[in-house]
Amino acid sequence: MNFQLSSSETRISILIVGVILFFYLYYYTAHSVFFVRFAERRYKNQSQKELYRFFMQKLTGFVFLGLLPGILYYFFVDHSMDKYGFSLSLLRSNISTILLLSGIIGSILFLTQKVKPERNSLQIKWKEWTISMFVFNALGWTLYLVGYEFLFRGIFLNACFNDFGFWPAIAINVVIYSAIHMVNGKDQAIGALVFGTIACYFTLTKGTLLIPVFMHISLSVFSDYFSIRLNPNLRFVKSETIDIPSR
Repeated sequence: MNFQLSSSETRISILIVGVILFFYLYYYTAHSVFFVRFAERRYKNQSQKELYRFFMQKLTGFVFLGLLPGILYYFFVDHSMDKYGFSLSLLRSNISTILLLSGIIGSILFLTQKVKPERNSLQIKWKEWTISMFVFNALGWTLYLVGYEFLFRGIFLNACFNDFGFWPAIAINVVIYSAIHMVNGKDQAIGALVFGTIACYFTLTKGTLLIPVFMHISLSVFSDYFSIRLNPNLRFVKSETIDIPSR
């Protein structure tokens, strides 16, 4: 048996290990007791503590899943970022696709919440939300998901596509993407198979990472919005009843 790896196999093997390693670093850092203890010492209000932990988890995700892998990939693998399609021209040419997919995602989440009104996807466990607090929540998700998609549908997917082709690249990406969602339960793992396949398909066929980024942001923001709107235990309030963290 020949156990010697080709250059492409070596590159992808290292990349897979790197993706999993960075995800583990993010996950265990973001959910470490350090942030909990820091919040306990710095903030007295429980709402402030939850807001701090949420934002620091999302910031940690952006750093470990986007910023650090991007820096390493740029300096040691490929200096070109053109392949990821971050441009206004590609945004304009794909805006109809982005709006269509976001609309479909929003509709599915609306119907799901109507069927199961007790469902709550929010990671900040407040019962009352102001618009400003929801915007802050959406900004946290946006920061995190830009980094997340850059690693999975950017660096990882494009490297697999260059070495193995269209469908093998999607298969490799989706399997790993779904596997890391298993910690969140069966439903999310299965949902990740469907979402991941669609996100990978449009990334490669349209040549831009903007589509999966907006898809994922729509998924998280719509899910949280409908949780507040349709869950009988949650609601939006007009007055500023929740304090912003302050020293």
